[in-house]
Amino acid sequence: MFLKQKRRILSLIQRLINILSIYAKSKDNKEIIIDCLDAVDAILNQLYEEENTPQISIKKLNDIRIDLNTLLNNHGQVNEEAIENVKRKLINVSEILNEEIKNKLNVLFLPYKVSMWDSLESVYKAALNDKDCVAKVVPIPYYELSGDKKIPKYEGNMFPKDIPIIYYKDYDLAAEEPDIIYVHNIYDQYNKITQVYEEYFTGNLKKYTDMLVYVPYHISSFIDTGSTKYLAYNIPSIKNVDKVILAGEHVKAAAIRDGIPEDKLLVLGSPKFDHIINSMKKGVKIPDNWRERIEGKFVFVLNTGCLFFANDPYYKVGLLSCILNIPNIVENSVLIWRPHPLTKISIMRFTPGLMEYYNTLTTKYIGDDYIYKNVILDETEDYVPVLLMADVLISSDGSLLRSYLVTGKKVLYLHDNVAKDSMFLHKNIIPSEAFYYFYDKENNWAEVIKRLAKGDDYLAQKRKKIAEEIYVNLDGTCGEKVYNTIKEHVIKNI
Repeated sequence: MFLKQKRRILSLIQRLINILSIYAKSKDNKEIIIDCLDAVDAILNQLYEEENTPQISIKKLNDIRIDLNTLLNNHGQVNEEAIENVKRKLINVSEILNEEIKNKLNVLFLPYKVSMWDSLESVYKAALNDKDCVAKVVPIPYYELSGDKKIPKYEGNMFPKDIPIIYYKDYDLAAEEPDIIYVHNIYDQYNKITQVYEEYFTGNLKKYTDMLVYVPYHISSFIDTGSTKYLAYNIPSIKNVDKVILAGEHVKAAAIRDGIPEDKLLVLGSPKFDHIINSMKKGVKIPDNWRERIEGKFVFVLNTGCLFFANDPYYKVGLLSCILNIPNIVENSVLIWRPHPLTKISIMRFTPGLMEYYNTLTTKYIGDDYIYKNVILDETEDYVPVLLMADVLISSDGSLLRSYLVTGKKVLYLHDNVAKDSMFLHKNIIPSEAFYYFYDKENNWAEVIKRLAKGDDYLAQKRKKIAEEIYVNLDGTCGEKVYNTIKEHVIKNI
């Protein structure tokens, strides 16, 4: 029996006890007993449907049914001793039923973008391994927002084939009433680039579950935000969430500072780390169509965020041109560019004048043009393979860079036009010496990448185990810990 059904039955039994307590004072004694009999019958009908029939509970309830019928046939005479006897039996059957019926969890996962599934994947796998859990994955539809347009999108058919997907129109939230719902997007109507359908806003989901869990689709920054609030903590929908999974203690401190109740916050790490850590154990598989272009070469990976072109776009075009030319600067090298999956929709919304440039660059020049023949465009759903292929990651702060920290490999930090000596990493969440910097007054970036390609990595020791200084549960078991912790919270509140 699913936990919510069991909780409802136990609550109904308690209501029967309360009703019988006012039996003697009521003028409608007969109606009260009839209502009690109807409730007992409803409970019995539910118990008879159980796969493993709770025989003891059923026998006890049938005994109570006989006692209630005796009271009903007592022609309105109040027998207080008989009533107290029924109440004692109800208390007893409640205790027996709680032990006899195993807790079974009805758990729902509601991802919206397949590229963000890694934030829920290891939690889902932990749920699958629990014999007392039924886990369902229902990818939900969303809109891409462009100007005044809302473009419907659905990615359910893009999920891994080994995940049994349920089409969202075939899943009835009201009928299922999940014990736990996991989501990785709580932005509701407050997101400017994408928006899930309204029926999946957190306020609507909360109507159907007692445990709505937010597992962020990103890994929280290692940069101290100071007085600036994290976006997710600054929107009204956070009040609808029961638990928030946090990657590190510094994020919890920021959340409390931003007014989030501490009892909502669980510092358990990020399941996204599970994805890359477990992939590191298996090793990287180079796509066949990339193999000839990559093998034996020094690999640079450029990561650009979804808002890369949103601010100072023409400067960014020039910057991108410089970086895409790295294979022409460093001998026997290749550069893989991985733009954020939402880059196009971001350009459409904020800098539509760049769309033609972007499309021409990505479809015509990269990989084919003589200048960019050693540049590969990575638009695959899974970002982990390119991180494992990388010798150097060129990136500003973002989820992909934070994931990359667990590899211990080299980083050329790219943060708009901010130089090393003005970076705000000085707040000691992470030492500034962990990275090389694109904007470094003392070291020209072109010379830095040449040295790195030759094996001159003088920051290697300072970078060692850097992720462990910031984030927790970096052993590949974060998802398991999240699932077990949430399960414990739910069951103890029965």
